[in-house]
Amino acid sequence: MELWHAASLFFSGAFFYWILAKLMDVGNCYNFVKDTTDQVVMLLISVAHDTAFIKKMKYETMETMSIDPEQIKLLKKIDEETFNAWRDMAFLKMLQVYPKQYKKILDGYDWSKITKSVDELYK
Repeated sequence: MELWHAASLFFSGAFFYWILAKLMDVGNCYNFVKDTTDQVVMLLISVAHDTAFIKKMKYETMETMSIDPEQIKLLKKIDEETFNAWRDMAFLKMLQVYPKQYKKILDGYDWSKITKSVDELYK
């Protein structure tokens, strides 16, 4: 009887260890996905910031070269449309490839605020 009791305690411990390990794994994966999402959003904001800087330098250079203001205005419009298309595709692609079991993480992000901050950096 003692052997049966010892075996049942052993396998009960192994089973609870397995359950605890799975729960910790899910928690670690959740934290990893959340941290990766934060870093991707920061990367998108950083790219928008760098693009805004490059755009500013481009227009300043064009003005010092006395390029026609209408042509600069046209290029600004084209750049704006290109940036908006890139921004929308970047966020859309991120949402498409996001792991399905962690989609609830995205509910914690205020996407309108993020895209607004990206737009403000670009302008």
